[in-house]
Amino acid sequence: MDPLAWVVRGVDRVVPLPHVDLTLPRVSRRLFPSWLVVSALMLSYVLVLSGIVYDIIVEPPSMGQEYDSVTGRPRPVAILKYRINGQYILEGLSAGLFFFIGGGGFLLVNYALTSLGRRSSPVVTALAAVGGLAAILIGVLLSWSFLVQKVPGY
Repeated sequence: MDPLAWVVRGVDRVVPLPHVDLTLPRVSRRLFPSWLVVSALMLSYVLVLSGIVYDIIVEPPSMGQEYDSVTGRPRPVAILKYRINGQYILEGLSAGLFFFIGGGGFLLVNYALTSLGRRSSPVVTALAAVGGLAAILIGVLLSWSFLVQKVPGY
């Protein structure tokens, strides 16, 4: 017998539980097209990884500036150096895009692995696998380059 059933029966002896008849709601599967749902989820994924909540609360500038040591003129910078806990808006959006590229690579590799058992074109499967591995590599390398620029000497 299920261990959870023993716990429910034990609780029912001490405190009588009400009889509740739960049914699943009938939601039409055609409410939104699947491509729209996936696109909305991916967009929210990128925004959350970009630190949009941090950007709304702290309100950092979109870009910063630092002074050139040779000319003394200010030049724009997109990465806030030496601060792991802080970011410019463009830095966060770029990092979120890099994470999205890597995550999309994992989705492509998963598609390639699951399409092996089905009757799909081997060319499409190979392209998905190679493209997914390339996207993972690109996402990791771009994220690593951002980290190296953010914390020099890392």
